[in-house]
Amino acid sequence: MPGPHAHDRFSFTAQPPDVPTIVRAEGVELITSDGRRILDAAGGAVVNNIGHGRTEVADAVAAAMRDLGYVVPIWPTPNRLELIDVLVDRWLPDGFDHVFLAGGGSEANDSAIRLARMYHVARGDERRHKVIGRMPSYHGATLATLAVGGHEARRSGYEPLLAEYPRVPWYDADALAGAIEAADPSTVSAFIAEPVIGASGAALVAPTDYWTSVSEICREYGVLTIADEVMTGFGRTGRRWGHDHDDWTPDVIVSAKGVGGGYVPLSLVSAGNHVVDPITESGRNVMFFTYSGHDASCAGALVVLDILQREGLIERAHVQGERLRRLLDDALAAHSHVVEVRGRGLMVGVELDGIASATVVAEALARDVWIYPAGSGPAVNDGLLYAPPMVVGDDDLDRIVDVTAAAIDAVT
Repeated sequence: MPGPHAHDRFSFTAQPPDVPTIVRAEGVELITSDGRRILDAAGGAVVNNIGHGRTEVADAVAAAMRDLGYVVPIWPTPNRLELIDVLVDRWLPDGFDHVFLAGGGSEANDSAIRLARMYHVARGDERRHKVIGRMPSYHGATLATLAVGGHEARRSGYEPLLAEYPRVPWYDADALAGAIEAADPSTVSAFIAEPVIGASGAALVAPTDYWTSVSEICREYGVLTIADEVMTGFGRTGRRWGHDHDDWTPDVIVSAKGVGGGYVPLSLVSAGNHVVDPITESGRNVMFFTYSGHDASCAGALVVLDILQREGLIERAHVQGERLRRLLDDALAAHSHVVEVRGRGLMVGVELDGIASATVVAEALARDVWIYPAGSGPAVNDGLLYAPPMVVGDDDLDRIVDVTAAAIDAVT
Protein backbone atom coordinates (compact mmCIF):
# COMPACT_ATOMS: atom_id res chain seq x y z
CA MET A 1 0.00 0.00 0.00
CA PRO A 2 1.17 3.59 -0.62
CA GLY A 3 2.78 5.30 2.34
CA PRO A 4 1.52 8.51 4.01
CA HIS A 5 3.70 10.76 1.83
CA ALA A 6 3.09 9.00 -1.50
CA HIS A 7 0.54 11.55 -2.75
CA ASP A 8 2.93 14.45 -2.11
CA ARG A 9 5.78 12.62 -3.83
CA PHE A 10 3.73 11.56 -6.85
CA SER A 11 3.96 14.83 -8.73
CA PHE A 12 7.43 15.86 -9.92
CA THR A 13 6.44 19.50 -9.39
CA ALA A 14 3.46 21.17 -7.72
CA GLN A 15 0.07 19.46 -7.90
CA PRO A 16 -3.34 20.63 -6.67
CA PRO A 17 -4.14 19.00 -3.33
CA ASP A 18 -7.60 17.80 -4.41
CA VAL A 19 -6.55 15.59 -7.34
CA PRO A 20 -8.34 12.26 -6.81
CA THR A 21 -6.55 8.92 -6.54
CA ILE A 22 -8.08 6.52 -9.06
CA VAL A 23 -8.19 2.87 -7.97
CA ARG A 24 -10.54 1.29 -10.51
CA ALA A 25 -12.52 2.07 -13.66
CA GLU A 26 -15.64 0.64 -15.27
CA GLY A 27 -17.34 1.59 -18.54
CA VAL A 28 -17.24 5.39 -18.62
CA GLU A 29 -16.51 5.89 -14.92
CA LEU A 30 -13.34 6.33 -12.85
CA ILE A 31 -13.61 5.18 -9.25
CA THR A 32 -11.59 6.96 -6.57
CA SER A 33 -10.02 5.71 -3.37
CA ASP A 34 -12.81 7.36 -1.37
CA GLY A 35 -15.61 5.84 -3.48
CA ARG A 36 -16.48 8.68 -5.85
CA ARG A 37 -17.51 7.71 -9.39
CA ILE A 38 -16.21 10.25 -11.91
CA LEU A 39 -17.69 10.28 -15.40
CA ASP A 40 -14.74 10.24 -17.81
CA ALA A 41 -15.98 12.73 -20.41
CA ALA A 42 -12.51 13.06 -21.97
CA GLY A 43 -11.39 9.45 -22.24
CA GLY A 44 -8.59 10.48 -19.88
CA ALA A 45 -6.61 12.55 -22.39
CA VAL A 46 -8.60 11.53 -25.49
CA VAL A 47 -7.29 7.99 -25.05
CA ASN A 48 -9.86 5.45 -23.89
CA ASN A 49 -12.20 4.45 -26.71
CA ILE A 50 -13.66 1.01 -25.89
CA GLY A 51 -14.57 1.81 -22.28
CA HIS A 52 -12.82 0.97 -19.04
CA GLY A 53 -12.58 -2.45 -17.40
CA ARG A 54 -12.35 -4.67 -20.49
CA THR A 55 -10.93 -7.84 -18.95
CA GLU A 56 -10.33 -9.50 -22.33
CA VAL A 57 -7.64 -6.89 -23.05
CA ALA A 58 -5.98 -7.58 -19.71
CA ASP A 59 -6.16 -11.33 -20.37
CA ALA A 60 -4.47 -10.95 -23.77
CA VAL A 61 -1.67 -8.82 -22.29
CA ALA A 62 -1.14 -11.27 -19.42
CA ALA A 63 -1.00 -14.24 -21.81
CA ALA A 64 1.57 -12.47 -23.98
CA MET A 65 3.74 -11.59 -21.00
CA ARG A 66 3.73 -15.18 -19.79
CA ASP A 67 5.38 -16.13 -23.08
CA LEU A 68 7.62 -13.13 -23.73
CA GLY A 69 9.16 -10.24 -21.87
CA TYR A 70 11.39 -7.81 -23.69
CA VAL A 71 12.43 -8.54 -27.28
CA VAL A 72 14.56 -6.05 -29.20
CA PRO A 73 12.26 -4.19 -31.63
CA ILE A 74 14.11 -5.28 -34.79
CA TRP A 75 13.08 -8.92 -34.17
CA PRO A 76 9.55 -10.10 -35.02
CA THR A 77 7.27 -11.60 -32.39
CA PRO A 78 3.85 -13.20 -32.96
CA ASN A 79 1.82 -10.22 -31.76
CA ARG A 80 3.99 -7.67 -33.58
CA LEU A 81 3.51 -9.55 -36.83
CA GLU A 82 -0.23 -9.99 -36.38
CA LEU A 83 -0.80 -6.37 -35.40
CA ILE A 84 1.04 -5.04 -38.45
CA ASP A 85 -1.03 -7.36 -40.66
CA VAL A 86 -4.26 -6.11 -39.07
CA LEU A 87 -3.22 -2.47 -39.44
CA VAL A 88 -2.23 -2.83 -43.10
CA ASP A 89 -5.14 -5.05 -44.14
CA ARG A 90 -8.02 -3.46 -42.18
CA TRP A 91 -7.13 0.09 -41.17
CA LEU A 92 -4.54 1.86 -43.30
CA PRO A 93 -5.10 3.30 -46.80
CA ASP A 94 -4.07 1.31 -49.85
CA GLY A 95 -0.35 1.58 -50.52
CA PHE A 96 0.55 1.95 -46.83
CA ASP A 97 2.35 -1.37 -46.39
CA HIS A 98 4.91 -0.26 -43.80
CA VAL A 99 4.35 0.37 -40.06
CA PHE A 100 6.85 1.68 -37.48
CA LEU A 101 5.77 0.97 -33.89
CA ALA A 102 6.69 3.20 -30.95
CA GLY A 103 5.48 4.00 -27.45
CA GLY A 104 3.50 7.26 -27.22
CA GLY A 105 2.36 10.01 -29.54
CA SER A 106 5.41 12.19 -28.92
CA GLU A 107 7.68 9.34 -29.98
CA ALA A 108 5.60 8.68 -33.07
CA ASN A 109 5.52 12.29 -34.24
CA ASP A 110 9.24 12.65 -33.55
CA SER A 111 9.77 9.53 -35.68
CA ALA A 112 7.62 10.94 -38.48
CA ILE A 113 9.79 14.07 -38.58
CA ARG A 114 12.89 11.87 -38.81
CA LEU A 115 11.21 9.73 -41.46
CA ALA A 116 10.48 12.76 -43.62
CA ARG A 117 14.07 13.95 -43.33
CA MET A 118 15.43 10.50 -44.18
CA TYR A 119 13.16 10.30 -47.24
CA HIS A 120 14.67 13.47 -48.69
CA VAL A 121 18.23 12.46 -47.79
CA ALA A 122 17.71 9.09 -49.48
CA ARG A 123 16.60 10.89 -52.64
CA GLY A 124 19.57 13.27 -52.58
CA ASP A 125 17.64 16.35 -51.38
CA GLU A 126 19.84 16.90 -48.35
CA ARG A 127 18.90 20.57 -47.98
CA ARG A 128 15.31 19.68 -47.05
CA HIS A 129 14.98 19.72 -43.27
CA LYS A 130 12.38 22.32 -42.27
CA VAL A 131 9.01 21.15 -41.01
CA ILE A 132 6.12 23.60 -41.17
CA GLY A 133 3.48 23.43 -38.44
CA ARG A 134 0.31 25.31 -37.56
CA MET A 135 -0.88 27.75 -34.94
CA PRO A 136 -2.32 26.43 -32.70
CA SER A 137 -1.23 22.80 -32.63
CA TYR A 138 0.36 20.19 -30.41
CA HIS A 139 2.45 17.24 -31.57
CA GLY A 140 4.30 16.13 -28.44
CA ALA A 141 6.83 16.99 -25.75
CA THR A 142 10.14 16.09 -27.40
CA LEU A 143 12.32 18.99 -28.55
CA ALA A 144 11.54 18.22 -32.21
CA THR A 145 7.77 18.00 -31.69
CA LEU A 146 7.69 21.14 -29.53
CA ALA A 147 9.63 22.94 -32.27
CA VAL A 148 7.06 22.13 -34.98
CA GLY A 149 4.09 22.62 -32.65
CA GLY A 150 2.09 25.71 -31.92
CA HIS A 151 1.29 25.23 -28.24
CA GLU A 152 2.88 28.36 -26.80
CA ALA A 153 2.26 27.45 -23.17
CA ARG A 154 4.07 24.12 -23.53
CA ARG A 155 6.91 25.66 -25.57
CA SER A 156 7.46 28.37 -22.98
CA GLY A 157 10.95 28.35 -21.49
CA TYR A 158 12.34 25.90 -24.04
CA GLU A 159 12.63 28.36 -26.93
CA PRO A 160 16.47 28.43 -27.01
CA LEU A 161 16.48 24.65 -27.46
CA LEU A 162 13.93 24.57 -30.28
CA ALA A 163 14.73 24.70 -33.98
CA GLU A 164 13.17 27.73 -35.69
CA TYR A 165 10.58 26.38 -38.10
CA PRO A 166 7.80 28.29 -39.90
CA ARG A 167 4.28 28.04 -38.51
CA VAL A 168 1.09 29.12 -40.27
CA PRO A 169 -2.54 29.81 -39.23
CA TRP A 170 -4.50 26.59 -38.85
CA TYR A 171 -7.21 27.50 -41.37
CA ASP A 172 -5.23 29.15 -44.22
CA ALA A 173 -3.88 27.04 -47.10
CA ASP A 174 -2.61 30.13 -48.94
CA ALA A 175 -0.47 30.97 -45.90
CA LEU A 176 1.16 27.55 -46.22
CA ALA A 177 2.14 28.23 -49.84
CA GLY A 178 3.56 31.59 -48.77
CA ALA A 179 5.53 30.03 -45.91
CA ILE A 180 7.07 27.42 -48.20
CA GLU A 181 8.13 30.13 -50.64
CA ALA A 182 9.52 32.33 -47.87
CA ALA A 183 11.49 29.44 -46.35
CA ASP A 184 12.97 28.43 -49.75
CA PRO A 185 11.09 25.38 -51.08
CA SER A 186 14.33 23.44 -51.55
CA THR A 187 14.79 23.41 -47.76
CA VAL A 188 11.27 22.33 -46.70
CA SER A 189 10.82 18.68 -45.75
CA ALA A 190 7.25 18.32 -44.48
CA PHE A 191 4.04 19.92 -43.29
CA ILE A 192 2.56 18.43 -40.09
CA ALA A 193 -1.04 18.95 -38.99
CA GLU A 194 -3.86 17.42 -36.95
CA PRO A 195 -7.06 16.67 -38.94
CA VAL A 196 -8.94 18.01 -35.90
CA ILE A 197 -6.88 20.17 -33.53
CA GLY A 198 -7.15 18.75 -30.03
CA ALA A 199 -5.29 19.82 -26.90
CA SER A 200 -4.31 23.26 -28.18
CA GLY A 201 -7.57 24.20 -29.89
CA ALA A 202 -10.52 22.24 -28.48
CA ALA A 203 -11.60 20.37 -31.64
CA LEU A 204 -10.91 22.98 -34.31
CA VAL A 205 -12.05 21.77 -37.74
CA ALA A 206 -10.52 23.37 -40.86
CA PRO A 207 -12.73 24.93 -43.57
CA THR A 208 -14.12 22.95 -46.49
CA ASP A 209 -11.51 22.25 -49.20
CA TYR A 210 -8.62 23.19 -46.86
CA TRP A 211 -7.06 19.74 -46.95
CA THR A 212 -7.33 19.25 -50.70
CA SER A 213 -5.65 22.64 -51.18
CA VAL A 214 -2.92 21.75 -48.67
CA SER A 215 -2.33 18.41 -50.39
CA GLU A 216 -1.99 20.05 -53.81
CA ILE A 217 0.37 22.74 -52.49
CA CYS A 218 2.65 20.23 -50.79
CA ARG A 219 2.70 17.98 -53.85
CA GLU A 220 3.62 20.95 -56.05
CA TYR A 221 6.61 21.81 -53.85
CA GLY A 222 7.73 18.24 -53.12
CA VAL A 223 6.84 18.59 -49.43
CA LEU A 224 5.54 15.55 -47.51
CA THR A 225 2.24 15.81 -45.62
CA ILE A 226 2.17 14.30 -42.12
CA ALA A 227 -1.26 13.72 -40.57
CA ASP A 228 -1.00 13.73 -36.79
CA GLU A 229 -3.83 11.33 -35.96
CA VAL A 230 -2.68 10.71 -32.40
CA MET A 231 -6.12 11.79 -31.14
CA THR A 232 -8.25 11.43 -34.27
CA GLY A 233 -7.22 7.94 -35.37
CA PHE A 234 -9.08 4.68 -34.87
CA GLY A 235 -12.63 5.97 -34.98
CA ARG A 236 -12.57 8.92 -32.61
CA THR A 237 -14.11 11.27 -35.20
CA GLY A 238 -16.73 8.78 -36.39
CA ARG A 239 -14.57 7.47 -39.24
CA ARG A 240 -11.49 5.29 -39.17
CA TRP A 241 -9.19 8.28 -39.60
CA GLY A 242 -9.72 11.98 -39.14
CA HIS A 243 -8.47 12.65 -42.66
CA ASP A 244 -11.22 10.36 -44.05
CA HIS A 245 -13.69 13.24 -43.67
CA ASP A 246 -11.88 15.14 -46.42
CA ASP A 247 -10.86 14.18 -49.95
CA TRP A 248 -7.13 13.64 -49.43
CA THR A 249 -4.57 11.06 -48.32
CA PRO A 250 -1.46 12.16 -46.40
CA ASP A 251 2.00 10.83 -47.19
CA VAL A 252 2.59 9.88 -43.55
CA ILE A 253 0.05 8.92 -40.86
CA VAL A 254 0.86 9.07 -37.15
CA SER A 255 -1.42 7.64 -34.48
CA ALA A 256 -1.25 6.53 -30.89
CA LYS A 257 -3.97 6.84 -28.30
CA GLY A 258 -6.80 4.90 -29.93
CA VAL A 259 -4.70 1.93 -31.02
CA GLY A 260 -4.12 0.87 -27.42
CA GLY A 261 -7.33 2.34 -26.03
CA GLY A 262 -5.56 3.39 -22.83
CA TYR A 263 -4.80 -0.21 -21.90
CA VAL A 264 -1.30 -0.41 -23.38
CA PRO A 265 1.32 2.17 -24.42
CA LEU A 266 1.60 2.00 -28.20
CA SER A 267 1.90 4.32 -31.17
CA LEU A 268 2.63 3.96 -34.85
CA VAL A 269 3.91 5.72 -37.93
CA SER A 270 2.85 4.52 -41.35
CA ALA A 271 3.82 5.93 -44.71
CA GLY A 272 2.99 5.33 -48.33
CA ASN A 273 5.27 2.99 -50.19
CA HIS A 274 6.48 5.96 -52.24
CA VAL A 275 8.00 7.36 -49.00
CA VAL A 276 9.48 4.19 -47.56
CA ASP A 277 10.87 2.59 -50.72
CA PRO A 278 13.57 5.23 -51.40
CA ILE A 279 14.82 4.89 -47.81
CA THR A 280 15.02 1.11 -48.16
CA GLU A 281 16.75 1.34 -51.53
CA SER A 282 19.37 3.71 -50.10
CA GLY A 283 20.22 1.28 -47.30
CA ARG A 284 19.04 3.69 -44.58
CA ASN A 285 16.50 3.20 -41.80
CA VAL A 286 14.65 5.00 -39.01
CA MET A 287 16.00 4.25 -35.52
CA PHE A 288 13.62 2.53 -33.09
CA PHE A 289 12.98 3.29 -29.41
CA THR A 290 13.82 0.73 -26.73
CA TYR A 291 10.17 -0.17 -26.10
CA SER A 292 8.92 0.19 -29.67
CA GLY A 293 6.11 -2.29 -30.24
CA HIS A 294 6.46 -4.36 -27.06
CA ASP A 295 4.82 -7.73 -27.77
CA ALA A 296 2.40 -7.42 -24.83
CA SER A 297 1.31 -3.97 -26.03
CA CYS A 298 0.68 -5.38 -29.48
CA ALA A 299 -1.41 -8.18 -27.93
CA GLY A 300 -3.56 -5.64 -26.11
CA ALA A 301 -3.94 -3.49 -29.21
CA LEU A 302 -5.19 -6.45 -31.24
CA VAL A 303 -8.08 -6.89 -28.80
CA VAL A 304 -8.83 -3.16 -28.72
CA LEU A 305 -9.04 -3.00 -32.51
CA ASP A 306 -11.20 -6.13 -32.63
CA ILE A 307 -13.65 -4.62 -30.12
CA LEU A 308 -13.83 -1.36 -32.08
CA GLN A 309 -14.91 -3.21 -35.21
CA ARG A 310 -16.92 -6.04 -33.66
CA GLU A 311 -19.10 -3.69 -31.59
CA GLY A 312 -19.49 -1.01 -34.27
CA LEU A 313 -17.97 1.65 -32.03
CA ILE A 314 -16.80 3.87 -34.89
CA GLU A 315 -20.37 4.27 -36.11
CA ARG A 316 -21.46 4.77 -32.50
CA ALA A 317 -18.89 7.58 -32.11
CA HIS A 318 -20.54 9.36 -35.04
CA VAL A 319 -24.06 8.99 -33.62
CA GLN A 320 -23.21 9.89 -30.04
CA GLY A 321 -20.96 12.72 -31.15
CA GLU A 322 -23.81 14.29 -33.11
CA ARG A 323 -26.03 14.01 -30.05
CA LEU A 324 -23.41 15.53 -27.74
CA ARG A 325 -22.91 18.53 -30.02
CA ARG A 326 -26.67 19.11 -30.25
CA LEU A 327 -27.05 18.97 -26.47
CA LEU A 328 -24.13 21.33 -25.88
CA ASP A 329 -25.46 23.73 -28.51
CA ASP A 330 -28.88 23.77 -26.92
CA ALA A 331 -27.46 24.30 -23.44
CA LEU A 332 -24.67 26.77 -24.18
CA ALA A 333 -25.24 28.58 -27.48
CA ALA A 334 -26.70 31.64 -25.78
CA HIS A 335 -24.09 31.81 -23.02
CA SER A 336 -22.06 35.02 -23.12
CA HIS A 337 -18.82 33.15 -22.31
CA VAL A 338 -19.23 30.45 -24.97
CA VAL A 339 -18.03 31.19 -28.50
CA GLU A 340 -18.72 27.94 -30.33
CA VAL A 341 -19.49 24.24 -30.06
CA ARG A 342 -17.65 22.19 -32.72
CA GLY A 343 -15.92 18.95 -33.56
CA ARG A 344 -16.30 15.63 -35.32
CA GLY A 345 -17.59 12.38 -33.88
CA LEU A 346 -16.79 12.00 -30.21
CA MET A 347 -14.13 14.69 -30.33
CA VAL A 348 -16.12 17.77 -29.39
CA GLY A 349 -14.94 21.17 -28.25
CA VAL A 350 -16.49 24.18 -26.54
CA GLU A 351 -14.58 27.42 -27.06
CA LEU A 352 -14.69 29.74 -24.06
CA ASP A 353 -14.34 33.51 -23.98
CA GLY A 354 -13.01 35.39 -20.98
CA ILE A 355 -12.75 32.41 -18.64
CA ALA A 356 -10.01 29.82 -18.15
CA SER A 357 -10.68 26.21 -19.03
CA ALA A 358 -8.89 25.01 -15.89
CA THR A 359 -11.39 26.76 -13.63
CA VAL A 360 -14.36 25.24 -15.46
CA VAL A 361 -12.74 21.80 -15.38
CA ALA A 362 -12.18 22.12 -11.62
CA GLU A 363 -15.86 22.96 -11.09
CA ALA A 364 -16.91 20.02 -13.27
CA LEU A 365 -14.59 17.66 -11.41
CA ALA A 366 -16.09 18.81 -8.12
CA ARG A 367 -19.37 17.57 -9.64
CA ASP A 368 -17.74 14.25 -10.61
CA VAL A 369 -17.26 14.81 -14.34
CA TRP A 370 -13.80 14.96 -15.93
CA ILE A 371 -13.39 17.24 -18.98
CA TYR A 372 -10.07 17.92 -20.72
CA PRO A 373 -8.87 21.56 -20.44
CA ALA A 374 -7.74 22.77 -23.88
CA GLY A 375 -5.80 25.88 -24.82
CA SER A 376 -2.37 26.86 -26.02
CA GLY A 377 -1.51 30.36 -24.90
CA PRO A 378 -2.59 33.98 -24.78
CA ALA A 379 -3.41 34.28 -28.50
CA VAL A 380 -5.99 31.47 -28.47
CA ASN A 381 -9.15 31.19 -26.38
CA ASP A 382 -9.29 28.35 -23.89
CA GLY A 383 -11.74 25.55 -24.49
CA LEU A 384 -13.21 22.33 -23.16
CA LEU A 385 -12.46 19.09 -24.99
CA TYR A 386 -14.85 16.11 -24.79
CA ALA A 387 -13.84 12.62 -25.91
CA PRO A 388 -15.65 10.06 -23.76
CA PRO A 389 -15.28 6.34 -24.42
CA MET A 390 -17.33 5.37 -27.48
CA VAL A 391 -19.61 3.21 -25.32
CA VAL A 392 -20.98 6.38 -23.68
CA GLY A 393 -24.75 6.27 -23.17
CA ASP A 394 -27.46 8.89 -23.63
CA ASP A 395 -27.86 9.41 -19.89
CA ASP A 396 -24.11 9.96 -19.59
CA LEU A 397 -24.21 12.61 -22.32
CA ASP A 398 -27.09 14.37 -20.56
CA ARG A 399 -25.09 14.44 -17.34
CA ILE A 400 -21.96 15.75 -19.11
CA VAL A 401 -23.92 18.67 -20.55
CA ASP A 402 -25.76 19.47 -17.33
CA VAL A 403 -22.52 19.51 -15.35
CA THR A 404 -20.77 21.62 -18.00
CA ALA A 405 -23.49 24.26 -17.85
CA ALA A 406 -23.42 24.28 -14.06
CA ALA A 407 -19.60 24.52 -14.00
CA ILE A 408 -19.52 27.47 -16.42
CA ASP A 409 -22.23 29.22 -14.41
CA ALA A 410 -20.27 28.63 -11.20
CA VAL A 411 -17.17 30.22 -12.71
CA THR A 412 -18.96 33.21 -14.25
